[in-house]
Amino acid sequence: MPFTNYAELQSEVATWMARASMSGRAADFITLAEAHLNREIPAVEVDATLTGVLDNRRIDIAAQSMERAIALFLVDPSSGDELELTQKTDGTFPYLASSSRPSLWAIDGTNIDFDCPLDQAYSFRFRFRQKFSLSDSATTNWLLTNHPDVYLAAVLMWGGVFTRNSPFASTFSAILERVLPSIKSSIAQSKRAVATVDPALASIGRRAFYDGSF
Repeated sequence: MPFTNYAELQSEVATWMARASMSGRAADFITLAEAHLNREIPAVEVDATLTGVLDNRRIDIAAQSMERAIALFLVDPSSGDELELTQKTDGTFPYLASSSRPSLWAIDGTNIDFDCPLDQAYSFRFRFRQKFSLSDSATTNWLLTNHPDVYLAAVLMWGGVFTRNSPFASTFSAILERVLPSIKSSIAQSKRAVATVDPALASIGRRAFYDGSF
């Protein structure tokens, strides 16, 4: 069945391994797979749409699995134009008490902090580099969306290692060795990838996993 998020990936692992007892281990396999994928695949620059809260100066970005912030753009509610806000280090600028349109922002842990509470629920475009770190709050990422076969192969490889099934692990290791170079090459050639990855990038590696060509 199609799988597009963290919970569905865990369920798919149990199905492919044909062991119900593996469902409790799937999260561990995913963590190990992501450690491998984060080493092999350069962090991709993506965009996310965020919505602020009236009279609040903070936006939670824990679900974005951010590696590094790049830029933040406020979408003008009347014109739709984007205004790039100035990023500062947290604690280096004054925080105003009255609600207004923000001009400064900083990263504070897993939050974006503005220099003032928002005077309306503005929309923002947040550009950042994303790491692979699925969780109950960060349920998906661009790799799982565009290359579910690669994600699953990396996870099942570790499942085979855990069960000491060398042929099973080797099968998925071979898939990764074949597909990862093409993904890395496409990323290297791309000046910028957004959350909806370019179709040429999104197609790499998909059919090869499912059409039995290995």
